Amino acid sequence: MVPLRVGSAWEVNAPAKLNLYLDVLGPRADGFHDLETLMVPVQTYDQLRWSDPSGGSALSRSPLSLRVHASLNRDLLPKANLGSDAENLVVRAAKRLAEVAGVDPWGSFDLFKRIPVQSGMGGGSSDAAAALLLANEAWGIGYSRERLSTIAVELGSDIPFFLSHGAAICRGRGERLEPVSRLPKLHFVVVQPPAGLSTAHVFGQWKQQKISAEESQPNRAGVKDLLESFSRGRLAEAGTRMMNRLESAAAALTPWIERLRLALSRCGAYGQLMTGSGSACFALMRSASHARSVAGQFSGMGLGRVCITSSCV
Repeated sequence: MVPLRVGSAWEVNAPAKLNLYLDVLGPRADGFHDLETLMVPVQTYDQLRWSDPSGGSALSRSPLSLRVHASLNRDLLPKANLGSDAENLVVRAAKRLAEVAGVDPWGSFDLFKRIPVQSGMGGGSSDAAAALLLANEAWGIGYSRERLSTIAVELGSDIPFFLSHGAAICRGRGERLEPVSRLPKLHFVVVQPPAGLSTAHVFGQWKQQKISAEESQPNRAGVKDLLESFSRGRLAEAGTRMMNRLESAAAALTPWIERLRLALSRCGAYGQLMTGSGSACFALMRSASHARSVAGQFSGMGLGRVCITSSCV
């Protein structure tokens, strides 16, 4: 994510992510769970823009504001609030940065939403990281990304990932990053059903079911084995090694998970998986042309929003 100056404004494209591997290792003292996940940024973007409505006058700087613009077919997406909200992560991130840096937050954010909400694709976290980067530039704070990451982790587990570059294994709550540099270009078809899923509800269901490693994902390879398959270019093997420990819990909350997995399993992909805590599912495709062909077939099947994307390299 690289902020660009456009006249007196700043803007940045905030990417989505897919989890190619997600294991829940156990509860933490703070009420969260330790995770081990391989996350990959993909070329599906929200756009965040910061501008100065005052025209550059330091005497008439406007209070911090946010407008959200939905660039989505809402008939195909979960019903969620996309309106302006003081609790939006964009506003919270910018205000927390201002507090830490000792400056007054000001200016106007415009958020153009393209990443589906309640999908497990990290749109809110990516938007928060984008807000930190833009406000850091616009307000002349000059913090390093490492310093911004210490603020990001206060706001959400996935936000530090979006301040990094490229794929990473994320541990702890998701804030401890191990960069991954040996992934090939990957192509995906992603389907977001009309029903979304709350992360809290999925984790609650996971705890209620008391899903053990043996019950939910028997005899699955670890993340290091998955990376070894990718590094050797064995994508078919990698497809069998992808895993999401939360998928069974999510499937208990909505029938869409099984429906999408079944549809994706029939398209000739290397593998298919739910991302994050859902409800979006994706297939690892053989090529960009294969992805386009399958997306075209799926578009009329009533599965929700279908898109093609690829990993950021």
